Amino acid sequence: MTKKTLFKITVPIILIILVVTVVAAFQLRKTTATTDYFTAAVVEGPLAKTVNATGVVQTVVTVPVGSQVSGQVQELFADFNSVVKRGQLLAKLDPRNLESAVTNARAQLASAQARLRSAEAETRTHAASYNSSKASLQGARVARDNAKLQLDRASQLNQKGLQAKNEFETAQANYDSAVARYEQAVAALDQIDAQKASTDAGIAQARAGLQQAEAELDRTQVNLEYANIFSPVDGVVISRDVDVGQTIAASMSAPTLFTIATDLSEMQVKASVDEADIGSISEDAKVTFTVDSYPNTIFRGNIAEIRLNPQTVQNVVTYSVILSIQNKELRLKPGMTASIKIVVAEREKALKVPNSALRYHLPGTPAPSFADSLATENEENAIARQGGGVSLPQAPGQRWNPVEKLRFATIDRNPQHEGTVFILSAEKKPVEKKVTLGITDGATTELISGGLKVGEEVIVGDGTQRDSQNQVNVQRGQGQQQQQRGQRQ
Repeated sequence: MTKKTLFKITVPIILIILVVTVVAAFQLRKTTATTDYFTAAVVEGPLAKTVNATGVVQTVVTVPVGSQVSGQVQELFADFNSVVKRGQLLAKLDPRNLESAVTNARAQLASAQARLRSAEAETRTHAASYNSSKASLQGARVARDNAKLQLDRASQLNQKGLQAKNEFETAQANYDSAVARYEQAVAALDQIDAQKASTDAGIAQARAGLQQAEAELDRTQVNLEYANIFSPVDGVVISRDVDVGQTIAASMSAPTLFTIATDLSEMQVKASVDEADIGSISEDAKVTFTVDSYPNTIFRGNIAEIRLNPQTVQNVVTYSVILSIQNKELRLKPGMTASIKIVVAEREKALKVPNSALRYHLPGTPAPSFADSLATENEENAIARQGGGVSLPQAPGQRWNPVEKLRFATIDRNPQHEGTVFILSAEKKPVEKKVTLGITDGATTELISGGLKVGEEVIVGDGTQRDSQNQVNVQRGQGQQQQQRGQRQ
């Protein structure tokens, strides 16, 4: 092999070895380079776990006042915002048709009374006829017995030849006639007995007709009274749906004339709480809310009921939570939309670690399952019991016992679960630390134990994670907002 040929073979090999060496050196330098870590400090301050919901301001008892009879509105004695008392006259319908019905019912009652008197007179006539027939029967019996005696004597004389034959025949004829009259009297008495049942049925029918006429008169008189519309409760008229001259047709359902709210100084808010949050709510929770009419005013309320009836809208399940509120200044009005904040748990002074630090994991390792770490928090966190609590006012006729209602109370006051955070060592290397966590407000979580102190930095991201710096900035902004809201409260 010549030197020229050897050179041609050796040079490419050397070049290939050189390229491989450079690439390997570059990869080694890349793997040993220092990773940039983003950190956030452990802070101390107030922390609250809250549930947000929306609801509608309502009156505790709203009574629709309707009419049970048809007619034309003749007079109105109440309008919007009128304060009314129970039994107060609200409206009056044209009573002429109803008065005519009462007059007709009275006439029918008089007719029924006359039929009853006629039936009673017929009964007395029947009784007299019965006594007369009975007397006739007795007379026919005496006549028959006497004719029999005469016939027996005539028969004896005829046998002895002491009496003419025609006299015997006359006695026989008289006896036969007496027997016939007796049988006729018996038949007449039986006929009167048969008529007695018919007469008794007639008088019973007349009495039933009298009762029916009396009931019809009572019904028409009640309908006449319904022409006057009275307030069933004390309250304020919040709606009037009729005017003078309007015709009301009461058929299958009673038309609504007025809507009365019992007491505007004590109202309620019907909040819709998502099924994911309903388990952590108890009737002891602190509740505040705002309305758009007074955006800078915070109203307070108490949970009166956590209703068990679910509401499903587009596959979203919510439960109704009823808040009892005081409205002495009458600023809140029915129908207002309330933005509700329910404080489930709170700490006045707690160590707080950002939630992004709990979600952080080293490059190449699987992400922590945050749901699994919170599995113990929601175990057995609510119970139901009967007993006292905040009760809503009751309207007249509402006689249930509020003490017999189920009350829900949270028993998991201090939820704890384990978590993992990373801190930087003196060599700027991530070091894993196991911590015990408590409540969370969505941005930060209470740090119960784990050896971390205020101001100590925890890793919330690194340069290998996409948009890590943006996540840190957002997390810090949320934490500052939560702290500012806590200070305002």
